[in-house]
Amino acid sequence: MNKVLFKEEQQFRQWWYIVLVLVATVPVIFFSVYALIQQTVNRVPVGNTPAPNGVHVGLIIFLGALLWLYFSLKLKVWIDQDGIHYSFFPLIFRKRLISVHEIQRCEIRHYRPILEYGGWGIKKSFKWGRAYNVSGNVGLQLYLKNGKKVLFGTHRPQAMIHALESAITSKNQV
Repeated sequence: MNKVLFKEEQQFRQWWYIVLVLVATVPVIFFSVYALIQQTVNRVPVGNTPAPNGVHVGLIIFLGALLWLYFSLKLKVWIDQDGIHYSFFPLIFRKRLISVHEIQRCEIRHYRPILEYGGWGIKKSFKWGRAYNVSGNVGLQLYLKNGKKVLFGTHRPQAMIHALESAITSKNQV
């Protein structure tokens, strides 16, 4: 097992994003629970054309699953002598590896998440390739030997590039 040179875990925890997610889902869940109770327990239809109970149950399950997914999302990136390992639970369960042998060059760059990638998460840009980011606007841009580009958002850019450069140097010396 190789020594980990760098490790970072990130989650979507920006206050405005949490408020947006909760405002978009919680009222609908509460209304669906209310309507379900009214229609099943009290036998009182909600509205002029009440939705079937299955619709309310489906909404509760679907939105509950979306909330779970949002609060479970976690980007993990770590660097050892083999390269950059990453996962984005629960979207990418198994760890993936970009080997140091695949990397042509790398750099830290400031990017515009919304304009260049359409936001945060797992995104793709025709110009900049795939991005794995959770927040911020600084990332480690990789240029791979096969022509592909990958960006990892980070809050510790200098530590990240230093670790990758150390891994590349140690592999080239072997």
